[in-house]
Amino acid sequence: MSRLTSRVLYAVLLGQLVAQLGWIDPLFIPLVLAGPPLTGAILATRRVGFAWVAALWASTGVGMAWSDWLVNRSDVGFHLALAVIMPLLAGIGWGAVRLGQLRGTPAVE
Repeated sequence: MSRLTSRVLYAVLLGQLVAQLGWIDPLFIPLVLAGPPLTGAILATRRVGFAWVAALWASTGVGMAWSDWLVNRSDVGFHLALAVIMPLLAGIGWGAVRLGQLRGTPAVE
């Protein structure tokens, strides 16, 4: 297995764990709206590739979908939509930091 594949697999597994935080109601909205851009930005400062970040958040959305289907048999489509939206939000944070790094401006600390 290649190094990139194994790293992305770790991101997918971590995403399945992060998905279970969605069951804590006060964490759900901050998790899906603030979590992706913040982690995207933080991981970009640490030079983590976007494939890892996107895999983490896509897996989180899929994890929310299967666990909600298993328990409630509802909201699967909503969570699958989050599996698309959350990596895009993470890309905004990741891209903003990387763009700043490429332009030679210091990253936000």
